[in-house]
Amino acid sequence: MNRVSILALAVTLALAQPVFAQQNAGGGMGMGTGQGMRGGQMMMGRFGAIDSDANGVVTADEAATSVEDVYSAMDADDNGALTKDEYMSVRMGPGSGLNTARQSERQAAKEDRFATMDKDGDGKVSRDEFINSGKARFEAADTNKDGNVTVEEFRQQMWR
Repeated sequence: MNRVSILALAVTLALAQPVFAQQNAGGGMGMGTGQGMRGGQMMMGRFGAIDSDANGVVTADEAATSVEDVYSAMDADDNGALTKDEYMSVRMGPGSGLNTARQSERQAAKEDRFATMDKDGDGKVSRDEFINSGKARFEAADTNKDGNVTVEEFRQQMWR
């Protein structure tokens, strides 16, 4: 998988729920939140990137693989510790970034997520901390607790 594809996964389970819920609200062609040309297709693209066997559900293994790939892509120096600079350098979401107020808001949200993942408070996110965070997001999305996340569950998680 090339580095660009892996970075695209960074906006999936590893980082995206609050960011895309805000960015895609009303972003479609007047068809409602997440269902228009921009929001619905982008969300489905993220789901499809995780659903590696294209069967319409994301398994815990598929989600874990995605999270591991994202971590590897973000850890630019491959030292096993994700710094805040490495994490913050990944652009979140669609758009050209011309709305500076929105961009600042999203960066602040990313800083908060980094702090939440950094469980030991050492200023870095270890592979284990990142993977555990991804696992927790998967478990939260799996509302019926069957070990899979459907498109509907994924969509609901994105809008929380």
